[in-house]
Amino acid sequence: MVQVNIKKLDPHAVLPTYGTPGAAGADLYALLDAPLTIAPGETVFVHTGLSLELPEGYAGLVYPRSGLSCKRGLAPANKVGVIDPDYRGEVMVALHNHGTAPATVDMGERIAQLVVTPFLHVEFCETDELSDTQRGAGGFGSTGTTETITGSASAGADTAPDESHDTAATAAQAAPDVAALRADALAYYHGMGAPFDRREAVAKLLIAADAGDVLCRARLAYLSCIGDEIAGIPQDREAGLAALSEVLEGLQVEVGREEPDAMLLLGNLLVDGLGVEKDDHRAVELYYRASELGFAPAANALGQCFSFAVGVQLDAVRAVGCYRRAAEAGFAPAQFHLGVCYFDGNGIRPDKPEAAKWYAAAAEQGYAPAQFTLGRHYSQIMNGVENDLEKGIMWLTRAAEQGLVRAMTYLADLYHNAGTNGGDILAAKWYETAAKRGDLYGMKQYATYLASGRGGVPKEPDAAKAMLAAAARGGLKEAVLLYRDLYGKLS
Repeated sequence: MVQVNIKKLDPHAVLPTYGTPGAAGADLYALLDAPLTIAPGETVFVHTGLSLELPEGYAGLVYPRSGLSCKRGLAPANKVGVIDPDYRGEVMVALHNHGTAPATVDMGERIAQLVVTPFLHVEFCETDELSDTQRGAGGFGSTGTTETITGSASAGADTAPDESHDTAATAAQAAPDVAALRADALAYYHGMGAPFDRREAVAKLLIAADAGDVLCRARLAYLSCIGDEIAGIPQDREAGLAALSEVLEGLQVEVGREEPDAMLLLGNLLVDGLGVEKDDHRAVELYYRASELGFAPAANALGQCFSFAVGVQLDAVRAVGCYRRAAEAGFAPAQFHLGVCYFDGNGIRPDKPEAAKWYAAAAEQGYAPAQFTLGRHYSQIMNGVENDLEKGIMWLTRAAEQGLVRAMTYLADLYHNAGTNGGDILAAKWYETAAKRGDLYGMKQYATYLASGRGGVPKEPDAAKAMLAAAARGGLKEAVLLYRDLYGKLS
């Protein structure tokens, strides 16, 4: 008999049990503080309070319980869950209500069944030729028809080649490889398989979109809806929504094909209510499905849901687990989020050196928020990294050069406070750059340089007054007070 070690993460957790001697699946029990009601169409992650240590070569398959599924419409959202032998996190069941009425799960109720089964790892060997079979390349339904391909093949054998074959071959050579274009664009977008570079990603997304890729068109539309300062895309919600309306159907098709990035993107649209009705629970279901396919950005998104109670209960510990899974796969935003958790002690024991390690991992990949945070920590006396102003300025500069406005103003403040002419020149540069991006603080600071001619900036009193007024009208309290001191009441 195979032995499976189980750790109780909660003293009230119930170990799996077999209902009969001949049962293939062992029942999993809900760990709840109170009865849980699941609305129609809602997905809720139900705790079991258990962690498994499966033997090498064995996997745990989580199946629905027939009674629960047929009588009350409750079944795992991912149909069949897979527990890998190297997974040590809590076993959870994403119960989805497929019925038309609310269904309630009680504490200790059987919610799914676990089948432990051996699996094989195979060696995938690339070859130029495959052996022939009667079926050949026939797809769905090919073995259930009376029609054969023999007749059409023999008819073709009696037909001499014509120019159409050459034309088709030329067209095939000229046609862009849309799948390759998509893969290239998304690799840069997520920093998975390519450097994390949102500007390069957008350039490649445009190429793939022009070639007809619906997923890349949808992602560009989404970026237009929300804006992206790093990618250099200004927010234009109206144009973005119009573009989304043209690709939503195609995006749904991609989701149906289990395309992970399509699941992630549709989940984002559902969370934000962009082009679709807001539905946090369905978004979580999509993130979960995509993460189960090994898609690190989706695991990170699921971590965000647990961090901010989006479609699930607030659970900092589970957020950390999701971030770690994505971070260890090399996804820079998740590395940054894991660093934040370590720094703040949110869901895990505080460990500032460990936080700095994850900040650095993300920063080295080009993730601007991590570069900013690491630069800020180096430029201050903080735990986790040594105080090193030179390193701090280096990381802040990298973030600023990517277009992160808060890095621009923080860097400018460092130069401004240095009190040197060289510092003033660089401060003026970054305040001006931030001001041109519409940053109110940058506008207020650069206005003072225009008024005084500091940092080699041409002295322009009228321009200074106008810029300070704009910052004040934008709602920056500091700008309002300074304007009153210098010019009186704002007209």
